[in-house]
Parts: sequence; structure tokens; C-alpha cells
Amino acid sequence: MINFFRKTRKKMADGNMPLKYARYAIGEIVLVVIGILLALQVNNWNEKRKNNVIKQSIVENLIVDLKMDIENLEAFNTINTNAEKEGMYLASFLDNTLNDIDTLRLINSIIICGYIPNRSIISSTYNDLINSNNINLFDDVKLKRLLDEYYVQNVWGERFNARILQTVWYDYRDEMLKFHSPRLYQDYYKAPYYIDSYDASKYAVKWDEIKNNEYIKTQVGMIGAYRILTRQDFEGYIQKAKTTLNYLEKLK
Repeated sequence: MINFFRKTRKKMADGNMPLKYARYAIGEIVLVVIGILLALQVNNWNEKRKNNVIKQSIVENLIVDLKMDIENLEAFNTINTNAEKEGMYLASFLDNTLNDIDTLRLINSIIICGYIPNRSIISSTYNDLINSNNINLFDDVKLKRLLDEYYVQNVWGERFNARILQTVWYDYRDEMLKFHSPRLYQDYYKAPYYIDSYDASKYAVKWDEIKNNEYIKTQVGMIGAYRILTRQDFEGYIQKAKTTLNYLEKLK
């Protein structure tokens, strides 16, 4: 294309010899400018194409991460909800409000009550996005807000939750171990994580002492209250994940 312009310009310049060299010089300058502009345009196009490929890859990876998060969070929320029911069953036993006592269910509820699933999300793609500064490729304020709301953790809140989880599990478990054999935990953690038969002599559960232990009652009550917050936390993150996922899928 440059050669075409050069030949055309030369023919026009040759028609008037006094202006030939001036026209030739001006024409050369114009051709150089055109060449530079074309090169910049091509470079910008290539850069934009590469950035679009990177952005598309990031969007696809975030979608995969969020889908896995939703699946995991819903599963953990189900576990937490089931454990909440078992905790309420144990609390009813401690409060003498159970009409029919299912000893097998009760023995399992002792362990299940103390288990609270810890929320975790897959943040590798988001971390790479931030650390590489590729977040600047997205000129989308709403997307950035959705990602920040989902991935940026409240450090104080996370430490508080970790402390509560540790206290709930260890304090409750250590107190309960005073009233039954450690074999109860050993058998429970064998697949499928459920005691399928109750042997009073094997587990040596001191039901009356458990029922009369005020500290255990307090722990079970605190665990029940914390489970409500845990359920709300799971539900909130599930909703955030779905909202962000829906937005990202529209960008594909």
C-alpha cells in the first residue's frame, strides 16, 4: 500500500519539475506518517486481541471456580443444617423435653453437634488476577465490585470465626470426653461416619452425668446459636457466588 501511494505521488510530482523535489519531500513525510499510523493501528489491534484472549480466559476460569464454590458451599450448608437438627435433638435431651429417646441417634448427635463446617472458597484465579494487575484489563466497575464483595475477606471476621470454631470444637469435645469412651470418636470416623449400633458397655456413655452438666448445656446452646450465623454466612456466600456467576456468564 505504501508503494502504491509512493508511485502515485511520484507521477503527480513529475508533472511540475520546479515543485518536484518539494512535493517529493512532502510526500515522503506523509508516507512515513501514514506508515507509522498504520503500524500503531495494527499494534493496537494485536494488543487488544491479546488482551481479549486473556480476559476471556480469566472469565472462564472464574466461572469454573464459582461453579465449584456453589457446589461446595451448598454441600457444606446442608451438612451444617443437618448438624443443627442433631444439635437441637441433643439440646432437647439435655433439657428433658424429649418424649421418645432414640439412643442411637443421640450417640451420633454427641459428635455431630460439635462439628461445624468451615467455609472456604477457591480464590486462585482471583488472586492471580490481582497480583498480575490484569484486573486493569476490565473496565467494568460493577464486575470489580462483585469480585471484591465475594473474594475480599474480612480479616477480623475470619479470625473471629476461626477462634469460635476452635473453642466450640475443642472445649465441647474435651468436656464430652469425660463422659464417654474415646472409642466413640474412633468408630464414628470410620466410614460412613455414623455409628450404626449402640453398645452401652463399649462406649460407656454416662447419660445422666451429661444431662446434669451445666457447662455442656451452655456449650450446646452456644453451638446452636453459632450455627444460625454459619447458615446465614453460607447462604450469603452462595447468593454472592450465583450473582457474580450470572454476571460473568453474560460477558462470555
